[in-house]
Amino acid sequence: MKLNIIVPVSPQEPLSVIERSVESLSRLEHGDIDRVHTIYVIDTHRSDDPRVAYLQSQSSRTIVRTHGRGRRAGAINDALDKMDKVDYLAFFDVDSRPDSNFLVECVRKLEENSAVIASAPRYITNPDASLTARIVAIEYTLLTDIYQLLDRYDGFKQFNGLIGVLDARVFDNRRFDESAACEDVDITQQIYLEGGIAALVEGTRVGEQAPVTPRDYYNQRTRWINGAYEGLTCYFSQFMRAKIPISRKITWLLATTSPFISFILSPLTLLYGIRLWRLGKDMRYIMVGISGLMLHAWILQICGLNVLFRRLFGIQIEWKDMDRSDI
Repeated sequence: MKLNIIVPVSPQEPLSVIERSVESLSRLEHGDIDRVHTIYVIDTHRSDDPRVAYLQSQSSRTIVRTHGRGRRAGAINDALDKMDKVDYLAFFDVDSRPDSNFLVECVRKLEENSAVIASAPRYITNPDASLTARIVAIEYTLLTDIYQLLDRYDGFKQFNGLIGVLDARVFDNRRFDESAACEDVDITQQIYLEGGIAALVEGTRVGEQAPVTPRDYYNQRTRWINGAYEGLTCYFSQFMRAKIPISRKITWLLATTSPFISFILSPLTLLYGIRLWRLGKDMRYIMVGISGLMLHAWILQICGLNVLFRRLFGIQIEWKDMDRSDI
């Protein structure tokens, strides 16, 4: 059994975060996986980039790109085109911090459930960096509950960034669409339309950084919602006709439309305070959580309206890089 890990690295990623990534992935357990190789695909504009020198000094393989074609999607495609055939693929971002048993548990889930994608609940690694990061951390607690509900009732699950482990046969005759707003959303929808599923893995987690500033948060969510818009406009008729369970159709439709009507859902955040209380959170945390989630719903609404406006008038939505915490 062979597994390759692919980690794309943008030109803006600091060396310190890359170092933490290498340290984190080196602690991953392999279990019954015979061979695990890690491939970093780094985009750079410098001939003397110290990040490249650092990665080339490590045991992982490094692919250096100076053209930046297709950004993240293009980086992964280049890795797929240059590697040998394997059984499984794992995708991580440079800020991904998986638990040590992540690969083992995801592969086990794929083999037991005949799933195509396996991933685990997310958590935020920098919740104390800012109030924005703290609110996103609370949002991820809510998302974990939603993922668990969707997994129980065979719903559509979208793992951000496609962070997780996939059956490598998905890419036998397919690559990421480098023109898609969110390549991970696009390819997940294709997989579901073909009858494949994504499985949530209990007993492990994967951490990632939250946006630290309101600006980064707004830009990130605008791009994500643009991906939902593309999915809704490109795949609606296919999902309605697809021979897949109705639960997947309904939850896919809710996932792609909810950002555009999220203000309607904002009062429901009051009820989530009960969940936070049952998790043993103190009153200050609960109040921050409720108000933060309510604000989050309205910001998503604004982002959704911005996407609709830009799409209507043909204004491009640019990919803007996010500042990283030094972790």
